[in-house]
Amino acid sequence: MEKNSDIKSSGSAKKVLLIILRVVVSAGLLAVLIILNIKNLSSITSIFKSINIGLALGGMFFYFLGIVLEAPRWSVLLSANKVRIPFFYLLNLTLIGFFFSTLLPTSVGGDAYRAFDIRQTYKVPHDKNIIAIYLGRFLGIVSGVFWVIFSFLTGMYSHLNKPLLTGTIIMFPVVILLIFITFFPKKFKIDSLFRKIKFLRKFENKISEFIEMLNGFKSKKKEIFTAIFLSLLANMCTFMSFYLIGMSLKIKLSFLSYIFIVPVMWSASNLPITLGGFGVRENTLVLLLKSFNVSAANALTFSLIVLVTNILIAILGGVIYFLRNISIRKAKIKNTDKA
Repeated sequence: MEKNSDIKSSGSAKKVLLIILRVVVSAGLLAVLIILNIKNLSSITSIFKSINIGLALGGMFFYFLGIVLEAPRWSVLLSANKVRIPFFYLLNLTLIGFFFSTLLPTSVGGDAYRAFDIRQTYKVPHDKNIIAIYLGRFLGIVSGVFWVIFSFLTGMYSHLNKPLLTGTIIMFPVVILLIFITFFPKKFKIDSLFRKIKFLRKFENKISEFIEMLNGFKSKKKEIFTAIFLSLLANMCTFMSFYLIGMSLKIKLSFLSYIFIVPVMWSASNLPITLGGFGVRENTLVLLLKSFNVSAANALTFSLIVLVTNILIAILGGVIYFLRNISIRKAKIKNTDKA
């Protein structure tokens, strides 16, 4: 018993250290962003004074819409397995999940919380819920790759310096491999891999069930195409968001430029090294904008607007989370009084 207790406490300590490390890296990268652009900070005040508020707010709205569209995509993928959840509930959970992923320094990510909540509230089997969340994320990656390829074909890569171009080219085979593994897991013998590697062996049954469920989606073309359409639409909303923010700052970049910039920025910010992508997202965005000849001051201001937008949407999710908890507690007290 003492040995198990020691293992658990050791695991908890590692999780806490990992969380602290991610927070420190996030803060460090944001500090680096400010330090590298410290001479441009004085220009930001004048830029904000001349900003077109209407266009900036429009950009923030479209950014919000791009996140909200995850809820109908999730609903479609759940319905493919005959799971029906009220849309408004999924919308609330999407925003709460964004709050967990963005602002809370915990080991419980937004997707993990969404899976747990649906399981607790609607008794949805974990496999059906996890496959819907996974496919949602995966189709988001597929749509992002589609837009990057589209922008590459139009010559957007010519704006990148060698390090950024090399990083983008290296990223492509990895993402494409992930796509093929998801669509054809049996051809890659993923279940055999889990059987052969000792520490993965305990997950063999779970991964086999997961692969079977993925194969089951091949016959659900309508739901898959609807989910892909919603992913592409969500991407378009974010592109429009960046285009409007750029216009509000009088940045003269084409809409096509953002079709390239946004997916590359997303790919970098999804690396699990910081809290909610903070620091990585802002530094990557500044580098990309500079590669398109945007001034350092404008690029920094742009990244700060995106940072504030993420924080505001996460705060909205946090408010929904705490208000919902209050209503749940009140309901429990009423039921106790009646009993």
